[in-house]
Amino acid sequence: MTGHNEFLEAANAIGADLCRDAIWEGKRCNWLGDSMEFVLGSWQVVHRSFGPDLYGGTSGVGLFLARLYQATGTDIFRATALGAVEHTLSLWESQPEATRLAYYAGSVGIADALIEIGEALDRPELVKRALSTLAAHLATEPGPYMMDVIGGIAGAIPALLKLNARYSQPHLLDRAIALGDRLLSAANRTDRGWSWTTLEPTPGKAALDLTGFSHGTAGVVWSLLELHRQTNRPDFLAAAVQGIRYEQSWYQPDMENWPDFRGQPVALPDGSSRYYCALAWCHGAPGIALGRLRAFQLTQDPDMKAQALAAIRSTARGLAASIPGQESYCLCHGIGGNAEALVLASSILGDANYLRQANQAGRRGIELYHRAGLSWPCGVNGGGVNPSLLLGLAGIGYFYLRLYDPSRFPTVLMPGGLSNSPKAE
Repeated sequence: MTGHNEFLEAANAIGADLCRDAIWEGKRCNWLGDSMEFVLGSWQVVHRSFGPDLYGGTSGVGLFLARLYQATGTDIFRATALGAVEHTLSLWESQPEATRLAYYAGSVGIADALIEIGEALDRPELVKRALSTLAAHLATEPGPYMMDVIGGIAGAIPALLKLNARYSQPHLLDRAIALGDRLLSAANRTDRGWSWTTLEPTPGKAALDLTGFSHGTAGVVWSLLELHRQTNRPDFLAAAVQGIRYEQSWYQPDMENWPDFRGQPVALPDGSSRYYCALAWCHGAPGIALGRLRAFQLTQDPDMKAQALAAIRSTARGLAASIPGQESYCLCHGIGGNAEALVLASSILGDANYLRQANQAGRRGIELYHRAGLSWPCGVNGGGVNPSLLLGLAGIGYFYLRLYDPSRFPTVLMPGGLSNSPKAE
């Protein structure tokens, strides 16, 4: 469904604000905004400039502006996207080596964003440079907890598969398979199924392996299924099945959600206890919905569809119950990211009602913030405006581009988007 001009108008206004607020030095630009940093033993809101990463840095902002240029043809969006690219390139090589295999937090995501920008803006030299730098960075070995989607190899694998399919780079496929083998060897194999430790354990504190898409089992499962699609290796599929078994063993049917093990269990009146269930792309049903929708698309397994539908129902209830002034529209843990589950459900399940619900969430934001002339609520708790893709304005703008034309602008909440390359025979 295309032609929703109010959605493009909202994205356009956000892009114009980003261009207005860009801070230039020569050919490169950056932004200032609120972020979280660990200062003096605690997380605090700080006002700062940004690095090159996709999650919170200039490659993500540049990707949104390049997509907005594709939608509008407005030259200032192209120019500012290229300024963001120049800043990204100036800092890319100085990133910590430990981030080189990360998608949202590191080098693989930067490369993917620069390649998408290069294609969108007809800059083939940028594509060539990104592929070259990525190849040099892939020799890094992952650390013991780098298994997740945001900062680990589960996020890198689907992007490498996509880039190999698009550019015929066999070394990218080989590296993706090797990283998949690392996921297999790192799995914690228990009676509940298989899971992965993605957070360094706190000394003296027992910790459960996380559920969820960005840091937990759902994201690893999705990565393994994409590998199976490309290789037909049964061990990747078997590991994915075991991962789903682990995650489903914690499923809370009364809430149609999965627990967030980062906190402590909450005592209930009957003397039992249970963990809090988050409701976001990063933790909880909305992100798990993305993984299960793709699992159903790849396998046609009715159980995957049933699990996806449960996650979508709880996501839709959360969107309907959101309270103005207590919400964010960001992609990571806000309405923009949660609505993506409904946009993708509409596409994969062929049900336009899901897209209508996502559109309602988008129109609500337009009335509350865009037309009221108020600042969009970003994702820095206790902070103000942030320019980035996952926490701030660029992601909110991208959410509106998705509503404007979901068939043209691919999701940025599954690394590398969703590959259309054929399954290996």
